[in-house]
Amino acid sequence: MGDTTKIPLISSEIAGLWNSYMSDTMIVCVLKYYLNNVDDSETRAILQQTLDLSSNHIQELTNIFNQEKLTIPEGFNDNDVNVNAPRLFTDHFYLAYLCSMSTAGMHNYTLILNQIARTDIRAYFSNRITENINLYNNTSNIKLSEGIFIRAPRVEVTQEIQYIESQSFITDWFGEKRSLLAIEITHIFSIIYANLVGRAMTTAFGQVSKNEKVSDYFFEGKDIATSYIYELNGLLTEECIPIPSTSDSFVTSSVVSPFSEKLMMNHLAMLTSSAISSFGMSMADTMRSDLQAKYIKYTAEVMKYIKKGANIMIDNKWLQQSPQAVKHENLV
Repeated sequence: MGDTTKIPLISSEIAGLWNSYMSDTMIVCVLKYYLNNVDDSETRAILQQTLDLSSNHIQELTNIFNQEKLTIPEGFNDNDVNVNAPRLFTDHFYLAYLCSMSTAGMHNYTLILNQIARTDIRAYFSNRITENINLYNNTSNIKLSEGIFIRAPRVEVTQEIQYIESQSFITDWFGEKRSLLAIEITHIFSIIYANLVGRAMTTAFGQVSKNEKVSDYFFEGKDIATSYIYELNGLLTEECIPIPSTSDSFVTSSVVSPFSEKLMMNHLAMLTSSAISSFGMSMADTMRSDLQAKYIKYTAEVMKYIKKGANIMIDNKWLQQSPQAVKHENLV
């Protein structure tokens, strides 16, 4: 077998590497601040480990960009973080954040890997998947030991094998709804949990932002997340299913921003993109029409919200363009 590293990168590989560089430079800034404002020793250790891994990723990615003679993205740097800003989040939020980021990482890196040809690039993203699996497991173990792991609801399920015998299983006739499937409950819980983390971030970013338009945008996101949590919790309550909750608000009263407006807006864009993906997966596994309608509505609302955020970032030159195919007519 020849040296496949000499094969030019294809579009999916370039896009995956570019997105990874942007994400890792952002995460490094965020984790540097978290590490300067953490009390729990176990949480500190896992934050440091994650920071070291992300810093190594940036060096690996830089080497690949240089080797392939590709422009290195601007990304984020020390100008985008004030590590000496007062504490904005609680230690419990750091664990929830790492858990949420590792879940998104497992999903996103797997999607990238499916489109990769070159062996060295496949190896790179395969390692990132393994790291995110380990991060999720290690973070979950700490949360379990501290009694703060927010579990999916425990429900009693049918014991016998059953087959669907009527279209009413999918379509609600005369307002009657069947009981939720375990997979449907799982997705509902996942969306609620993601919005608990998202609500904390938008609340924190909104209260420290010095740009009124940006602050209003964050608080609009907080209201959207709150409405989804309330609506889906209500659905579970109607079915007599325990609702997920946390006793920690996650956010302090600090009004000093640890991050640049550019970083906060881009970080929220990353979260909302993950939300769209989550709604799509939930819809694919859902067989109750009222739930499908909710996910379609949520997708439309979040897409509208994303567009509004993109306009803000474009106006302020905070949105870096990903690599674009050359239009050969323009070279003449």
